This record gives sequence, structure tokens and C-alpha cells, in this order.
Amino acid sequence: MCFYELRYHPACGHTAERLVRYCHGARTDPYHKCYGPKQRDREVTIENVKCPQKSCGGPPVSGPEQD
Repeated sequence: MCFYELRYHPACGHTAERLVRYCHGARTDPYHKCYGPKQRDREVTIENVKCPQKSCGGPPVSGPEQD
């Protein structure tokens, strides 16, 4: 099992996974393939950092109220 970190961006609501460490099988495989299930090592809330997803325009901007 490879260990991943779940990063949550509360401003836009996106989440992203980041590899924290490889399992023994993936470390010894020449292509670092892991054939086991993903193990979530930790969850992190990221504040004041731009979202890494290209489709994200950032936090939703609330404009003037329209009646």
C-alpha cells in the first residue's frame, strides 16, 4: 500500500491527492507501480494557497446582488 495525503482547498472546494511515500513493492519495482490499495496517511486543509488545478479559477467571487 502506498501512502497518500489528501489536500483540501476550502476556498474553492477542490481536493487533491499527493503521494507521501511508496510501499515496499513500489520502491523495488523499476516503474514504481503499486498493485495494492491506496492508503490515506493524512488529511490537510490548505489555506491561502492557490489551487493547483488548472480548471480552477480560484475561490468563487460574490458579485453585487442582482434583483
